[in-house]
Amino acid sequence: MAAPSPGNLSAQQLADISPIGTAVLNVRDEILFSNRRFRELMTCRSRRAFDGWSQSIARGDYERVATAYDTALKANKALRTEYRTGDEPCQWRLLMLTPFSEEELRGLPLGTEGGSYCTITDITEEKRAEISQKKIAEEAQRRKEQQERFIDMISHEVRNPLSAILHCTEDILEAVQQQDQQDIRVKDIAQAAETISLCVAHQKKIVDDVLTFSKLDAEMFTLLPRRVQPRQHLAMSLSMFRPELRKHDIDFEYKLDHSYADCEVDWIIADLDRMSQVLVNLVCNAIKFTAKAGNEKKISVFMGASKSALRRNATNRPEWGEGGMAYIMVAVKDTGIGITEEAQKRLFERFNQATPRTESIYGGSGLGLNVSRRLCHIHGGEIGVSSKEGHGSTFGFFFTVRRSVESAKSKPPRQEPGAIAELCREVQALSHEVTEGTNEITNPAIPTSPEITHVKEVSPSASKDEAWQHTARIAYEAGNTEVMRHSPSLAQSTDQSQYPKQQPSQSPRPPPDATKERRVLVVEDNVINQRIVARKLESMGFRVTAASNGREALAMVQQSTFDCILMDQAMPVMDGNSATRAVRDLEKHGMAHVPVLGVTANVRAEQQAEMKAAGMDDIIHKPYKMRDLCDKIQQLIG
Repeated sequence: MAAPSPGNLSAQQLADISPIGTAVLNVRDEILFSNRRFRELMTCRSRRAFDGWSQSIARGDYERVATAYDTALKANKALRTEYRTGDEPCQWRLLMLTPFSEEELRGLPLGTEGGSYCTITDITEEKRAEISQKKIAEEAQRRKEQQERFIDMISHEVRNPLSAILHCTEDILEAVQQQDQQDIRVKDIAQAAETISLCVAHQKKIVDDVLTFSKLDAEMFTLLPRRVQPRQHLAMSLSMFRPELRKHDIDFEYKLDHSYADCEVDWIIADLDRMSQVLVNLVCNAIKFTAKAGNEKKISVFMGASKSALRRNATNRPEWGEGGMAYIMVAVKDTGIGITEEAQKRLFERFNQATPRTESIYGGSGLGLNVSRRLCHIHGGEIGVSSKEGHGSTFGFFFTVRRSVESAKSKPPRQEPGAIAELCREVQALSHEVTEGTNEITNPAIPTSPEITHVKEVSPSASKDEAWQHTARIAYEAGNTEVMRHSPSLAQSTDQSQYPKQQPSQSPRPPPDATKERRVLVVEDNVINQRIVARKLESMGFRVTAASNGREALAMVQQSTFDCILMDQAMPVMDGNSATRAVRDLEKHGMAHVPVLGVTANVRAEQQAEMKAAGMDDIIHKPYKMRDLCDKIQQLIG
């Protein structure tokens, strides 16, 4: 049968060709005319009843669409609405309802009651593209915000210690330049040097993590294996924490399991610099979360080995040698605040921390654990965590190594098996407990409170010299014994007396009358920076009060009068911007105006604008010289 010519096509045939569903409705929602596409998209049971179209609307959109439709009918207004269908997979529809005008009604069999012209279009592909584009835009925005936070974190974490380094350097130079060389106090110089060492170690960790993270992301990271002794190498890495352990009065122990001797891994081929980076990250976190713990403050590091394959790895290149495979296992246990089960699932994601409050209270970037996990993976290993909120945490990791041919000649002495053996055996289960290929980690079966035997702490009555000699002794002991112990409680306390008053020096000072009875409130969360700045300002004649966060500062402002507030911008509990706004609110209710000098390690213009908008009178950037700080304070207080 020949196809009809265009002149012979009926209105119905022409309408059925259209990809858009069309229909004419009267005021009683009866279909007077519809095309084939309309009926396909509406899934109506009756060719005449339009009310059946509601059956195709997804439950989540029904109320919204029904309300809009009824409102349009009552008001005799046009309607344009999108909705999802209840089909699987989900489909999207665009419904357009246009009332006929009086002129249009004259040519239609609708009488004077009126009616509407309805169209329905399948917009599924367009909506999917829109949703996909929206997700891409949201992800791009999230990445941009992450990048900005990352840059701010790097700026803060690197520039913040620079202030302490700069001020300690000034102290040393002033002491050396004193006219009376007999007045030089070696103890002051030694404390300044130790503070510099602590700050440099912190900066090195941040820089190492950032560089490693960048290389891993760019797939340019390679391991550099070499012959090394893990028990000694890791001990030397741990020695960097001695000042910080002593400062926070945290007990510390480092033990080897008997399996280490059984596996003959005294000398191995591995990239222990990278594995030390993992250990440093874990111990840094342990210190951070144990420092504010309750009565018991203790961190334990255990190391064992296994001959059994724990994970497939790519350490089969020629530079790794032909020695037998072995697996080094390390566990870090602390008595800190612990981690919830839900938070443990997010813990190893980039820029992520246990909870949003973790960063605000304890600081940090949320980068170290992600880097640690990826380093373990590339070294044929894995990392996991076992923790209970309020009862501390145990992080365990293992990595693949090759034995060196000298291993058998330098076999370390065996240690009697004990509870540590069980701990290390359970560390081996990490590869089975961690979900492969995802960011979600289940709890590895590591006991949260393993029984440690033969632990003998250094007597609290030991002399201070013994603590100071510990750094040099720790590496030597690693080569001669499988147990090293350190109790920082023997060191002097971390109160203000730890930082003696500055001796008279040649640093510029303001005139005596300029600082007479001038009270300065130093608000700084970094204890080292806080004490150094307070001591330096006191040496210049200011009366100094210190606060560790904005909330403490706000309480002090309401109790005492200050001539100037030195306000750090990034602090836990309450940041500098929030505290400054609160101070300005108090001034609106009668409190006298007090100048606020903002202190920040962030240099982005947006952040400086936020600080000024919060009510800060001026800003000084870290690192700064004390001369510049003093000049800023003088300008503000007049």
